[in-house]
Amino acid sequence: MSLRKLWLIILVLVSVVAIGINTWVLAFLTDRHFTDYLNESYELHVRQILEYSQEAMAANIPYEHMVIELESHLSDPIVGLKLYNISGELLVEVGNSSLSPSRGGMMNNGHMMGHKKNTNATEEVSQYSILYEGEQLGTVNIVSQGMAENSYVGKRFKDALLSNSFIAVGIASGVAILVGFFVSQAMSRSLKDTEELARKIRLGQDVRMKPSGIHEVNGIRESLMELYARLKLKQKTRKTLVDQLVHQTRTPLTILQSHIEAINDGIVAIDDNEVETFKNQVNDITSIISNISSLIGASKDIDELKIETFDVGVLIRQMKQGLIAQFIKKNIALNIKDEGSLMLTTDQYKLSQSLYNILMNAYKYTDPTGSVTISYEEKSGFVSIRVQDTGMGISDEDIDKVFSAYYRGARTEEIKGDGIGLYIVRENIERIGGKVYVKSLIGVGSTFTIQFPVNPNVANSR
Repeated sequence: MSLRKLWLIILVLVSVVAIGINTWVLAFLTDRHFTDYLNESYELHVRQILEYSQEAMAANIPYEHMVIELESHLSDPIVGLKLYNISGELLVEVGNSSLSPSRGGMMNNGHMMGHKKNTNATEEVSQYSILYEGEQLGTVNIVSQGMAENSYVGKRFKDALLSNSFIAVGIASGVAILVGFFVSQAMSRSLKDTEELARKIRLGQDVRMKPSGIHEVNGIRESLMELYARLKLKQKTRKTLVDQLVHQTRTPLTILQSHIEAINDGIVAIDDNEVETFKNQVNDITSIISNISSLIGASKDIDELKIETFDVGVLIRQMKQGLIAQFIKKNIALNIKDEGSLMLTTDQYKLSQSLYNILMNAYKYTDPTGSVTISYEEKSGFVSIRVQDTGMGISDEDIDKVFSAYYRGARTEEIKGDGIGLYIVRENIERIGGKVYVKSLIGVGSTFTIQFPVNPNVANSR
């Protein structure tokens, strides 16, 4: 059974039971109060009949006038009246004439002492004595349609009350079914939309959350969207890790390839420096391959930090030695403003990878005959490393986005690239406790600055 049908059945049952109980209680109370009203009305008419008969017989009012007055008291359940004198002679008869008097009832100080006699299945006769100053003047027989609560009016009222109760239950049930239909339809629609949302998430499709008017359904959808965001983040993290590894592997391979080509072309001679360059690039590739195991868990970092103290000047000169062949081939000058020895404590590999990415970025976007200059210094408690190029520059609308993953400006679409290099730079530098900044002018060039505090608080390995 669907939730919609179950909800509709429960709503109708609850509504019918609640309205039925309410109707029964209301009918019971109404019937009781109406019965009390009928009994009080009957007793009032009886008193009025006895008082009038007493006054009329004592004053010898003509019987014709007595008939007119007594007829006014023929009110349900009273259907007939017979007035007798002390000798039993019938003086006045109004209403039902088929009944014979039933004697034996007497009044004592205005209180009835007598009995009721059933003359048929539905009518009863009550006999009362008429007294005046202690002397009995006669009797009056009051013919009634049973007890007050069983009178014609009483029965009609009870029948109307019962039928109206059924009508009320019917109307309430109809309204409950109608309301339940629309409410269940809304609930069913919300749940189906939630089911569709879960299905799209399972299939890996792009989804958007539509708000629901049901708080609990919104809670479920928010949980699904949170799960969806985590899945997307995991997928993006895994893809970013793969892209980073590919990008990091490409750099040393490109350097090795450019040096081999330079050796074949006779541009570079094989000496100790060249051999050292080859060793450094092979070590970088080995380090990258050792980090591939981190892809087994998408939530793990690409590798662990290896904090050490090293000479920034030595690192930069090694990097120049590795890239010089490429820059010479494109006719771009690669310069170092030598500041001598400068010690820095951080992850040397991540810093070198970040500098490689910035230098290769400068290489791609600098035209032949241009230049790239690397400088470093310690000032005001910070170590700063700058890479300044004479390339095409970065527009104001792109400069805030250059460190975003996979972002490429409109002016760089014709130049081959995947938009991941500068993203890796920012991730690496921030992770090892530094900051990276960029300034640029279109047609003049760009300057990237990596800055570390002299006493860095580098994060522990994660």
